[in-house]
Amino acid sequence: MMRGKIGKYIGMLVVAFSLSGCLQPSPPSSSEGEKVLPAITKEDTHKHYQGKFVWHDLLTNDVASAQTFYAGLFGWSFQKRDNYVLVMNHGERIGGMVNIASPRGEKVTAIWLPSISVADVDEAAEYLVRKKGKVLKGPMDMKKRGRGALVRDPYGAFVVLLHSKSGDPLDTTPKIGDWLWNELWSNSPSQSYSFYRALGGYDKEADTEKDYLILKQKGVWRAGIRYVEEDAFDVQWVPVVRVSDPEAIVAKTPELGGRVLMKPQATLMNGDVALIADPSGALLIVQRWKEGDME
Repeated sequence: MMRGKIGKYIGMLVVAFSLSGCLQPSPPSSSEGEKVLPAITKEDTHKHYQGKFVWHDLLTNDVASAQTFYAGLFGWSFQKRDNYVLVMNHGERIGGMVNIASPRGEKVTAIWLPSISVADVDEAAEYLVRKKGKVLKGPMDMKKRGRGALVRDPYGAFVVLLHSKSGDPLDTTPKIGDWLWNELWSNSPSQSYSFYRALGGYDKEADTEKDYLILKQKGVWRAGIRYVEEDAFDVQWVPVVRVSDPEAIVAKTPELGGRVLMKPQATLMNGDVALIADPSGALLIVQRWKEGDME
């Protein structure tokens, strides 16, 4: 999202986070039960990885166009669950889509909203508030999804704090079309790093004055923090999808209604990375990657 647009999202984010029967205080009827947000894994994994990004929800005012775009680009498939669309890659759940509309009916830029695994949502939310972040909704029990809170970090990025009821997706090698990584675009990377290191229980980075910082948990790479100019983009999390050929993805993107914001460049990570936006403007990075690159 370009600078200045992020403030419009707060009300819509709260509405989206409240969808699908999440706030029903009493046991749901059979019809209401179908509206509950699905678990993030098909079966219980009995594993939780503090600091891992375990889910992504696309908030958009055009779910139909988003499905066409992502199916054509990555081969993703979808399952409709009442007003929620489950996103699948190679038969595995990787995210969801929620249709939202601005109160005035104006077109808004879509956003991928990530969920980060925390051991205790309430404690994490209290820590965030102490650090001058804002809790927009929750903490609350979301039935099959688990306990969560929609928050805005002290520097402006939206994220969901989640303790999944079914456990977190297991640590495995990302397939083509899977989420590979998440980048926080921040104009204060060292401050953002300090905040998230405590929130996610990440390892301590030796040099926190760099323009790119890595969040690791027990040596496992979980996310990166990239410096961006203050007047260029709002502070935000941008997801990264693993692809086999960034050039091919970039060629397909405009054909499917998206935009190419940065083509692969030989001078930048050997041409392995590109930045695109879907038809409603949601940003994402595509990256060619092989095992061992994040060690």
